[in-house]
Amino acid sequence: MSVLKIAVGPVLGCILAFLITESTGNSEVFFILWSAIWMLSWWISQAVPMPVTALLPLILFPSLGILDLKSTAAAYGHEVVFLFLGGFLLALALEKHNLHLATANWILSKTGKQPRRLLLGFSLATAFLSMWISNTATTMMMLPMALSVFPHVGGTWAPQFRKRLLLSLAYASNIGGIATLIGTPPNAVLRGLSDQNAGVELGFFPWMALGLPVAALILLAMYLLLSFQWNSNNLDIDLPNSHFFGNTNQLTTTQKRVVCIFALSIAGWMLGPWLSKMLGIPVSDSTVALLGALLLFIVPEKEGNKSKKPLLDWADTHNLAWGVILLFGGGFALAKGLESSGLIEMLSNLLLNAGIDNMWVLMGLFSLSALFLTEFMSNVALVTLLLPLVISAAQSLQIHPLFFAIPVTLSSSMAFMFPMATPPNAIVFSGSELSIKDMARAGFWLNIFSGLLIVFSCGLVFRFFPGLFS
Repeated sequence: MSVLKIAVGPVLGCILAFLITESTGNSEVFFILWSAIWMLSWWISQAVPMPVTALLPLILFPSLGILDLKSTAAAYGHEVVFLFLGGFLLALALEKHNLHLATANWILSKTGKQPRRLLLGFSLATAFLSMWISNTATTMMMLPMALSVFPHVGGTWAPQFRKRLLLSLAYASNIGGIATLIGTPPNAVLRGLSDQNAGVELGFFPWMALGLPVAALILLAMYLLLSFQWNSNNLDIDLPNSHFFGNTNQLTTTQKRVVCIFALSIAGWMLGPWLSKMLGIPVSDSTVALLGALLLFIVPEKEGNKSKKPLLDWADTHNLAWGVILLFGGGFALAKGLESSGLIEMLSNLLLNAGIDNMWVLMGLFSLSALFLTEFMSNVALVTLLLPLVISAAQSLQIHPLFFAIPVTLSSSMAFMFPMATPPNAIVFSGSELSIKDMARAGFWLNIFSGLLIVFSCGLVFRFFPGLFS
């Protein structure tokens, strides 16, 4: 751990905050800006682990008079934190009982063993799993399966095939996460900030109505891009029929129980608003996620004719992504401090006074900024800082408060160019024959396409279906 990296955060934050606020003399804005730059610096440099950085508001905000401890701590118990906690537990059950492997193998058994079909199968399996499981876990699970194919690939074009198959894993992991609210952390940050800063409660079904088609189109574009100039004449793949799991159609009783609970949770997320009206009680996404997680600790496994321990026990939660939970809390606390200090409103006014007041141009600029900034910094840190600003800008223009926030959130997950941009990129890059040039060349065009598609799709939704995110 570098002492210099640690010192840069608070020192740089203090200097920049002083220079920016010198003319205003507003001490509250100075302190919140100092805190924000400090956190951002540590998030980018990873001077300390990101979840540890997320704890800074609990120390700084009460000490500097930004927010009291009670208000700051409340952000760490935000509703969305529990939505993701429940989602993580459901994903943990899928992994524990090998349903992720069964799903991947079923998809691969259907797509076939020809080179293009293998690329399609791995892409579909990875993207589907990434909708429900973290993209890091998905990539780590799919990578050994892809590597097991490599010894069976021959021909002069084999190295190129291996590179494209590895890229498909990283890209599909990033793409699949945007399809659901629990698929990737930036979606959850938006879900929380839309409620906290804009008074809009994003639903699971409305998000999928936009996210799933966009993800499918970007995945198709990725597949076509990686299939471009495909030299199959110099490629030979000889996979035995039993290479992947033999009988992919049979699930054990235990696996079926997990699938039922998972399906019930998805149905609850989809039908939540309707159930709320029918039952006369609020049925939130967080409630559904926690109920599904609770059932996992109650419903027993089954082996033969004997019921054994529950589908999940507490020892399994040692593998839970607790750091991401803390990261959410720190992000919500920072956003709350930024809003209460008036800094977001001030920055929003400066932005709008710059002379760009066309909402479509602003949507494109915000999305493009998120698209390329996410290549160099954590997408969670990026949306935590950008979303309050773009929500405030939309409110100042008296348009839908999420008009800029949704495309910015989607764009923040489209990191395809560099290994350090996302964990999936780093995982497939590490120890492989991929070069940065390979990733950047394919990733650049995928970035451009995804950025244009996201702006077009969001513009279409807000133009013709303005009530979808009401």
